[in-house]
Amino acid sequence: VDGSDLDKYQRAAEAVAAAIVADKAALARIAPCASTTSSTADARACATTFLKAFGTKVYRAPIADADLARHLTLYDAGASNGGYAHGLELLLRGMLQAPRFLYRVELGTAEAVGPMAVKLSGYELAARLSYGLWNTQPDDALLTAAAGGMLATPADAATQLARMLKDPRGALVVRHFLESWIHLPELGNVAKNGTLFPEWNDDVRNAMSAQAQKFFDDVLASKGGTVASLLTSKTVFANAKLAPVYGAVATSFPTDGSFTSSDKTDGTAAGLFSLPAFLATQAKASESSPIYRGKFVREQLFCQQLPSPPANIPQAPEVTPGASTRDRLKQHETNSTCSACHTLIDPIGLGFEHYDAIGRYRTMDGGKPVDATGAVSGTDVDGPFNGVGELGAKLGTSAKVESCVATQWFRYAIGRGEQAADSCSLQTLTQTFHAGGADLRTLPAAIVQTPAFLYRRPLAQGRN
Repeated sequence: VDGSDLDKYQRAAEAVAAAIVADKAALARIAPCASTTSSTADARACATTFLKAFGTKVYRAPIADADLARHLTLYDAGASNGGYAHGLELLLRGMLQAPRFLYRVELGTAEAVGPMAVKLSGYELAARLSYGLWNTQPDDALLTAAAGGMLATPADAATQLARMLKDPRGALVVRHFLESWIHLPELGNVAKNGTLFPEWNDDVRNAMSAQAQKFFDDVLASKGGTVASLLTSKTVFANAKLAPVYGAVATSFPTDGSFTSSDKTDGTAAGLFSLPAFLATQAKASESSPIYRGKFVREQLFCQQLPSPPANIPQAPEVTPGASTRDRLKQHETNSTCSACHTLIDPIGLGFEHYDAIGRYRTMDGGKPVDATGAVSGTDVDGPFNGVGELGAKLGTSAKVESCVATQWFRYAIGRGEQAADSCSLQTLTQTFHAGGADLRTLPAAIVQTPAFLYRRPLAQGRN
């Protein structure tokens, strides 16, 4: 953590603490006994009561008795120079800059579960559940469960998970995973060549993002939530902002920001692979990118690690009239520096060529009819295909894609990449996902039953 970060943490903590003590109603909500204190001793007792209750929330675990005195030193310093409110202000400042607040610390317990596993405390498991599903601190129900020893077993974790999934925040967790997986948050920073794509603007970007969310919600709620439906759905959502992408006049779509849906059977809709937000993100400013799109399929759907490009990689040919993208990428077939990687990437990526840099369907590229034929190799569904409709159908039957999606969820839910010690957890997760019909909605329940979620590894040199 550099000095700039520390300075920002300090300033934020000071601002929040000052705002709380300046608002009598707010102060009374977090420290209700403050208004009844009649002596210095009563005020300090009130601060202690506040510290124990608020500390459990802000640190996501009770404050140990040994730490109470250290915290109250801040209160005493403030109270001696400004009374109870100022003492509480200094105490808040300190707590909101403490490592236990800023970071999720997992010390684990002394309970032995094996040489490579440390059991988490109930409070630590509560934090994993809360940040994994809600991206925020545990609620009172989780803290109460932890305090009562009701987060000690996998069954306890499953019980809390079921409750949390019913909460509006939990109901969106799988959609948020899909958004992160396709890099949807990056769409806001995607730039396009204004001369070639004058339609590209913030309104279109925002509409694409909202459309992607509608698409994911529809797959999860109406299409069975399966990997196959994610890659093959023919349902398209559109509104007036997206009219330029679909080659239609704006008046044929809702103008109030809402979306209409239609099932396209003309070959232009292929689930995720024809989603404009995905296609625009996986493209360059002036042209489509079979490289980006093929690389995404290899890395994000097959979990294959591609080698880094060589240092002497040649400059890609510029977009020129009369030359299609396929024509310009032919050098990858003959240049030995390029061919090792691009024989894996290009034959897949070229299948997306019916979609330009903003995800708009096209039949011509560089004055030539689009050739969207491609081929998959090195997988369990090898073979030729024509267009993303056939590609999506092919990948929707792949056991390797199914396994990779489970792995992507593992990375998202655990917050790190898999390692050798996670092989058992990944196997359990993949088997559960498969047994559930590759239904994306089964992933949250599956992850909380894995050792990787329930435990952590010991630190080096035997230190916990």
